[in-house]
Amino acid sequence: MKLHERIHLVGSGEIGLSDTWDCHVYALETAAGIVLIDAGGGRPAGVAAIEANLRADGLDPARITDVLLTHWHKDHGGGAKVWRAKYGAKVWLNAIEQPLMASSEWACPIDGTPGHGDDLTFGDLTLKVIQVTSHSEGICAYLLDLDGYRALFSADIVFANGLIGLINYPGSSMDGYRANLARLAGLKVDGLFPGHLLFSVRRGQRHIDIALERIKGGFIPPSIGQSDITMTIPDDY
Repeated sequence: MKLHERIHLVGSGEIGLSDTWDCHVYALETAAGIVLIDAGGGRPAGVAAIEANLRADGLDPARITDVLLTHWHKDHGGGAKVWRAKYGAKVWLNAIEQPLMASSEWACPIDGTPGHGDDLTFGDLTLKVIQVTSHSEGICAYLLDLDGYRALFSADIVFANGLIGLINYPGSSMDGYRANLARLAGLKVDGLFPGHLLFSVRRGQRHIDIALERIKGGFIPPSIGQSDITMTIPDDY
């Protein structure tokens, strides 16, 4: 599913693009090959669906060169070892997240370590790393400029309509949000492409700004998983 020039949504359990364990998986077309933003859960049906979606958009899965993980959780990182084994893709993950993933059942060798403020160049595209301790301790968003169009792959940090990704899981905290979410302020984002729920191809910054305003208050802001805004539950949850 083409979202913008050189940006494709190729996996998502929530909208039925792939397996229910898959987060939104994005594919970037570069002069050197295809970069996946997150890997999905890695189950065979999901991998096959993502490959089919790539082909449907005119992209050859064999050209996957890199998998840029936002954080280590299974729905985002579970498929990394599959893409690495099948196509020799390099896997990137922040240093804080690496030991957590290494201790999981979906452990995968890591080839690159993105850190806050880094510029990562893949072919003719460069992404800025923005680490925002919040949903997870080392979770990173990736900012891409495409000829004046600014896209932010915000993972599970912030979602459409100002939802945040606070969860009952180690490493997720409101302290992290209060201290770090401001790193996403003033980016003038056009496209907001989160790890779940709705995405926005225009006026993406307004969703971030809503979240920034909410964390100033005395109550926990609306978060993913609450009542009717929950994401799809995987089949075998």
